Amino acid sequence: MDENLAKLQEIGSALAKLVDGNDLTADEATKLFQTIFTYDTEGYHLAMVMGAIHAKGETSDELLGFYNAVSALAVRLNTKLDPDKVIDLSGTGGGSFKSINVSTAASFVVAAAGYTVAKNAYWAVTSPTGSADAFAAFGVDISKLSKEQVEQALTEVGICPIFVAFISPGLANRAKISGKIFRERQLRVRSPFHLVSNVFSPQTMNYRVYGCYSERYLQVLAELFMKLGFKKSLTMWAEVGMPEFSNVGKTIVLEQVGKEIKRYEVTPKDLGVKEAKLDDIKTGGKEQNIADFTNILKGEETGPKADLVAINAGAALYALGNVETLKEGTEKAKELLSQGKAYEVLEKLVTGFGNPSSL
Repeated sequence: MDENLAKLQEIGSALAKLVDGNDLTADEATKLFQTIFTYDTEGYHLAMVMGAIHAKGETSDELLGFYNAVSALAVRLNTKLDPDKVIDLSGTGGGSFKSINVSTAASFVVAAAGYTVAKNAYWAVTSPTGSADAFAAFGVDISKLSKEQVEQALTEVGICPIFVAFISPGLANRAKISGKIFRERQLRVRSPFHLVSNVFSPQTMNYRVYGCYSERYLQVLAELFMKLGFKKSLTMWAEVGMPEFSNVGKTIVLEQVGKEIKRYEVTPKDLGVKEAKLDDIKTGGKEQNIADFTNILKGEETGPKADLVAINAGAALYALGNVETLKEGTEKAKELLSQGKAYEVLEKLVTGFGNPSSL
């Protein structure tokens, strides 16, 4: 019996527990996922665990175990950034309604406000363009960035895309098997992997804005951020099927501050924008998404798609304590967009990586 198989057999009892429909403790889940990420070279165990956990329903302790396993295997970035000035706007992805790259565009607005955005990024699985595709359109390839380049961009520009497995040798196998399952085999199902894979960051931060593809998991995710010790987080889902704040219909929000979690709903009016129609914000395909992305950051697009970016950037400013209300955050984000400040950050990032022709 080879070493990998022997190690995988050690988690047999935890697998059996899941298959029987029982929850794992955080410690059990940590050992399970760390073993799988290290020794499951074919991805069979990962697929089985994802299916079993999802079938019975994910718990915050199981998601915490996933996080802890990644944390144990990942490298840390060596920056001197103040964690109170750092945030990530990444979420689960996988929304049923497809729009532009909202959180990525909003991230440039937040960086333009003087904060640092350590942006978890990955390629599209169910949408025309994922966060990594948006960055790649401007010549910034997450698969080719070194740890040192990420550190430099975060420090000097205030934003950089990150896929932690690419800069962490201990997570190389996790990247391989997840790529095999979701990219090569095109397995287009939502899973615990999608729920929590963007929660961990190699850059320390105290604030998060995290969109989810389903209302079902908002409480679980808010509890996870609480257990991880975040000072404040916003976890949200829009009724139209978006893992972002929406300017169409209501958005359900769970706001975690310390050990307190409160739930509320917001409308476009509450956020300071006009109610839009779905056709106003839906994706126009990869090329149109990139064009919209660019025009919004330049301040040349001021319609519903720009509003969508502004309310999500404003939510991050609210989470960071830069403004007192979500509506005030939207107003500040709109001002930054109108001045082209977000595009200036994009120019600085792209030029720093030697790709000015991409602009």
